[in-house]
Amino acid sequence: MEIDKTAPTRLDQVAVDPATGYIVGALRFADYPLAAKLTRWGIDAHRGLLFGLVNQIVLATIAAGLITLIVLGYRMWWRRRPTRGFGRPYPRGGWRAVHWGVLAPLALLALVVGYFLPLMGISLAAFLGD
Repeated sequence: MEIDKTAPTRLDQVAVDPATGYIVGALRFADYPLAAKLTRWGIDAHRGLLFGLVNQIVLATIAAGLITLIVLGYRMWWRRRPTRGFGRPYPRGGWRAVHWGVLAPLALLALVVGYFLPLMGISLAAFLGD
């Protein structure tokens, strides 16, 4: 088995009989099922191997964006934090004021995410039921 990390389509495997040197079996990447190909491509994209330097720059940009959002979130909380005791809770029924044209796609997205990620769906249901 040889794995060429420059392109994930070169993941072919060949079994060779050591006594005769003849090929007794071969598994080509083209013969993989679609789910296996998508998994391989997803892993290589996540590791920064799929498109070389461009993939690594995109991943670094996403990481920098996430770090920036986290830092800005803490900064925003710090500036609006309650200075005495606990802050006043948000009033109940805030979702009723949101237009249905905004809520419908959000509800659909929550259902799709809840179906494919059940533990997150349970958390979303608990949050919305509160």
